[in-house]
Amino acid sequence: VSTQSTGEKVEVKGRTLRKVPGYQDPVEFGILEEFRYAVVGSNDTVTVATTRLETMLGDTAVAVHPEDSRYTHLHGKSVQHPFRNCVLPIVLDSFVDREFGTGCVKITPAHDFNDYEVGMRHKLPFVDCITDEGLISDVCPMFAGMRRFDARVAVRRALQELGMYVQC
Repeated sequence: VSTQSTGEKVEVKGRTLRKVPGYQDPVEFGILEEFRYAVVGSNDTVTVATTRLETMLGDTAVAVHPEDSRYTHLHGKSVQHPFRNCVLPIVLDSFVDREFGTGCVKITPAHDFNDYEVGMRHKLPFVDCITDEGLISDVCPMFAGMRRFDARVAVRRALQELGMYVQC
């Protein structure tokens, strides 16, 4: 967790409530949330896990490990983003830790160092979904202008309404 106003960077382990400048209520960190992407052209879904749900607004791919037998049926497929009018490729990358989360990773190259590397290897677009001011960019109009952590709650609620939110 880092805060722009103080520059403070804090590692959290497990569910943690932290006071964040500009927010009245403490913000929850350190939880792994799961949601589904619909696989294009099928009734299948892919479940991904993230600690920063709001960054899914900038996802440009889903990655699976090329040797993970659970996901060989997804090789060469793509998923539909639920809030942006776009299709995201499912890429094969050995960066994916098959034992962590679901073994499927949402890729947000503009907002994560590891995802940046995956994005470069697979020539993915970089979608900046959070402005320097901590607001959601216009990449997704239904959330545009929301403060980042308010958007986290709104994205969770919207995924729940679509039946695509799995757990927290």
